[in-house]
Amino acid sequence: QDVWNTFALYVERKIPFLPWCETAQIQPESYDIANELAELNRKGFLTINSQPAVNGLPSSDKTYGWGGAGGFVYQKAYCECFCSPHHLQTLVAMVKKDRNLNIYAVNFEGRKTVEEGASESGVTALTWGVFPNREIVQPTIFDPSTFFMVWAEEAFSLWASMWMNLYDFESDSFQLIEEIRDSYFLCAIIDNEFIQCISKNKASQDPSQTSLWEKIVDASQLACEQGSLQL
Repeated sequence: QDVWNTFALYVERKIPFLPWCETAQIQPESYDIANELAELNRKGFLTINSQPAVNGLPSSDKTYGWGGAGGFVYQKAYCECFCSPHHLQTLVAMVKKDRNLNIYAVNFEGRKTVEEGASESGVTALTWGVFPNREIVQPTIFDPSTFFMVWAEEAFSLWASMWMNLYDFESDSFQLIEEIRDSYFLCAIIDNEFIQCISKNKASQDPSQTSLWEKIVDASQLACEQGSLQL
């Protein structure tokens, strides 16, 4: 659980660095979900990439805006994390009960993969914008083949190159990180429901309500109560 807490502390901006994060702190758009992310990390869902859902905010918005003036921006909630096989079972069960969710997962060796959710999986836009006199702009997409074949290999390699190598080969810390790398899955979860989220009237919106983060927390709590997941 020391490793879980390390991820949580990064989200809380109490430590400056994680191997998978290019910036010294989380991006401002993640501030609205920082509490939920910290809770997920302390429950063993080790988040390395995330974004909240956004529905039609002005492109001039200080936190979520991009792409120039006069437009409106949108994004689906997305969570990328490492988790144990037991935690993965919880996520898969959650996705099977919610027609708006997709999940993709792969283990360190690349031999075990999971695809659940919408009947037709494929490349999907995670962030897009509508601007005057322009086609729809899609700066961020999710491609399952790239996730499985390219990013997963790099993401797992960072456990060794940026963390395990800090310790002596025979140390408990080295063996712990190695065990996590070898046994955990890299998961990507997409919530295709972006309507109930952060919208134009931000003052009346609570980004944690019916959010992807609450769904994951609720699923893990239920599994724990049923005895299928030990936190």
